Amino acid sequence: MADLHIDDFRKDLAVVLIRLFNNFPRPHAIYLDEICPESETDEYGLVSKRYLAAMATLIWMGEEGMLRYQSVLPNEGIDQAVLTLGAWKHLMSLNEPSGQQGVKRIDRLRNALKSRSSTQLEAAVDEWLASWNR
Repeated sequence: MADLHIDDFRKDLAVVLIRLFNNFPRPHAIYLDEICPESETDEYGLVSKRYLAAMATLIWMGEEGMLRYQSVLPNEGIDQAVLTLGAWKHLMSLNEPSGQQGVKRIDRLRNALKSRSSTQLEAAVDEWLASWNR
């Protein structure tokens, strides 16, 4: 059975890391519709489970020390987000365990996201998480 919610989590994490890296060190708002634009609200105006999962990823990343943010924008995202120093250093470090020596982790994430290959994205994000130290 495919764990589609984990695939979505991996994609969300990669998108957020890349967006914050591209804006570093400037604080940047991260909106849910930038992460998962295909999500919609229901007939009552409630956000989808996909939006809630993307918001949970943002909050989790903050709790794990990957990013800081000033405030939560309910049902929209987070405001004034910036990578922590540890996350920036980790993105700039070389990814060597995967056999792709000399490739920065940020480049591996970018390439995996551009490829649209779930296998490449899984490998890049799982390596990021396995090697992450707060």
